[in-house]
Amino acid sequence: MKKIQNSTSSLTIGLDIGYGVTKAISSAAQTVLFPSVLGHAREIKFNADEIGAKYLGDQITDEDGDWFVGDLALSQVPSGELLKLRGRTSNEDTLGNVFRVRLAKVALGKLLPGRKNGDVVHVEIATGLPVDHMRGAAALKAALIGQHIIRTNDTHIIANVTKVMVMPQPYGTIYANTLTEKGEINPCHTATRTGVVDVGTYTVDVTLDDSGEYIEAESGSQEAGVYTAQERIASALERDYGEKPRYKTVEEVLRTSCIRIDGAAFGYEDEVQEALAPLRSATVGLMSEKWQAARFVDVIYISGGGAELVFRDIKAAYKQAQLVKDSQLANARGYLNYARFQSQD
Repeated sequence: MKKIQNSTSSLTIGLDIGYGVTKAISSAAQTVLFPSVLGHAREIKFNADEIGAKYLGDQITDEDGDWFVGDLALSQVPSGELLKLRGRTSNEDTLGNVFRVRLAKVALGKLLPGRKNGDVVHVEIATGLPVDHMRGAAALKAALIGQHIIRTNDTHIIANVTKVMVMPQPYGTIYANTLTEKGEINPCHTATRTGVVDVGTYTVDVTLDDSGEYIEAESGSQEAGVYTAQERIASALERDYGEKPRYKTVEEVLRTSCIRIDGAAFGYEDEVQEALAPLRSATVGLMSEKWQAARFVDVIYISGGGAELVFRDIKAAYKQAQLVKDSQLANARGYLNYARFQSQD
């Protein structure tokens, strides 16, 4: 392995390894997003070079073999062979973190494209876990700290991770608003008690901050994320059209309320609204459980990949709710703000 003194650069990143999508923002102002899925690499018998170029950085090799990741995995790996992060398991610290480290390595490779000399890059990472999974923070830190060989179809570097900061996932959204991009206190954020609702793929998380203090009793998670709607849409499509839909098809239907069958487009609005109903009620129910009517919460930020799907119902119940701009990236952006804030000490 190349010695540390041959290092050529350093990087700080905000890394949000979501159960649905991995997001990362670097101190060099680069952003990457890709689905948090992977599968064992397969031989592509036609146009392999063109496909590899289309999904640059989505092939990675490590001690466990060759992998397709993200959009390449969704395109080329059969649905039944796709591997996904999902919820808490009895071996979460082991298998879950192996999965997270692999996704982190892919994110770093995408943030440092075209570097193929095996150079050492010093990396600091700020990241998060669902509120109720924070007991795993120490294990995640241990898995990420140290040197990692990153070898993709676009990058070959050694990431020397020197520092890892892990916080409750929605705190990224808090720091995206309470801190500036330079890591300074944001004077425009005047709220004292700040709530966040983070609507992800497999969990909905709520967190309450009181003047910089994390309030444990009014924070929590519920495993009732966007996947509940995805599963209902998939079942409805199979019922109506007799075939199991691919993940991309389900995502498109959920996003557009439209389905293409035999080359023609059909509306699917009623089925989508029916599929979203449990997610919306579960989200508002978790807020009510933790905050009741939230009369003493100054502002509630709604973030995450599913934020837009539930915002109307939340706003009807909580007038101080605000949909965060670029809600899917809010946590990663806030993690990076926090890392910069810490570097000023």
